[in-house]
Amino acid sequence: MTEKSSDPRPTDHPARNPHWEHDGQTLHLSGRWTLRRLGGNVATLGRALRQVDPELLWDLSAIEALDSAGALLLWQAWGNQLPAHLQMEDAHQRIFARLAQIQPITAPPRRPWQFLDQLGGFLIETAHDLWGLFLLMGALLLEFGRGLRRPRGFPWREISATIVNTGPGSLPILTVIGFLIGVVISFQSASTLATYGANIYIINIAGLSILREFGPLITAIILSGRSGSAFTAQIGAMSVTEELDALRTFGIPPVRRLILPKVIALALVVPLLVLWTDLVGLFGAMLVAKTDLGISMRLFVQQMPVAVPSFNLWLGIAKGALFGILIAWIAGFHGLKAKPNTTSLSRETTNSVVVSITLVILIDALLALVFANTGITN
Repeated sequence: MTEKSSDPRPTDHPARNPHWEHDGQTLHLSGRWTLRRLGGNVATLGRALRQVDPELLWDLSAIEALDSAGALLLWQAWGNQLPAHLQMEDAHQRIFARLAQIQPITAPPRRPWQFLDQLGGFLIETAHDLWGLFLLMGALLLEFGRGLRRPRGFPWREISATIVNTGPGSLPILTVIGFLIGVVISFQSASTLATYGANIYIINIAGLSILREFGPLITAIILSGRSGSAFTAQIGAMSVTEELDALRTFGIPPVRRLILPKVIALALVVPLLVLWTDLVGLFGAMLVAKTDLGISMRLFVQQMPVAVPSFNLWLGIAKGALFGILIAWIAGFHGLKAKPNTTSLSRETTNSVVVSITLVILIDALLALVFANTGITN
């Protein structure tokens, strides 16, 4: 009985392809058992070899060439150990000796308390990050105080550059998102208000929701993903290229030149972006109110200060400043935390965006509870 498995490529010589035959007592292997000759037949050969009777004499003396791929195929077919009856060349024996020294990779046993270990590690890492954020905030306040005492040494160019790179570049996406938010809010409310004849209250709903919540929240989320990730990647890349070490060598604190300008810039530019998002959102609400409820844009603008107190506008702008500081603070922390390798840089960039968005939503919810009954009516 003869069993053969050959590489299907027509340009190869079939006699050199890996094949075997046995006469009932001895399994004779011949050909070239190399990665090139095995080709895509590795899985088929492995299944066929595992079905061979292990009590046979394995004769490898006729094998012309054997590399690590072919040896690993036979080793796995033998159950990661040499068969009891084996005949082969000394050169082949050295290859299998190296395979025998390699310990098989096994999954660690799952312990009942492994979940507690993971939870404890997460809590310790979270506490370490909170402490690092606290120390970074202290460093930012110290550098800001030094800048106030010595205005000439303040990083004015870095602040203006961050404002230019952050503000105008965010306007297109904020315009589209803000307009769609205003359209969706008004469109979803229009049918219900029309049913009860309360068309005029579309101004209250759109004004409160956009000025107080959606304007600052959407702006902060967009800035977290767009600018926060860019800040973290920039500072982390400077760690990879050892630019942070160069700054420290020249006596320039990275917090002063890299993080403080971004915090100040976002504290100034995010409220302006919130105001722009509010305007385009209200414009979208006006269009829906005019087309679906018959409320003119002039009436919408005239009734807006009456229906929505100005406190809601200032609250949204204040939220924007707070969210801007938060985004730059978190981004700077994770940028400094990045180690000088690309894996750590990508991980910290992702963590920066996730943490920023999570804290923005959490703080917005807390502020909504604190100011629940403030600024609703005149």
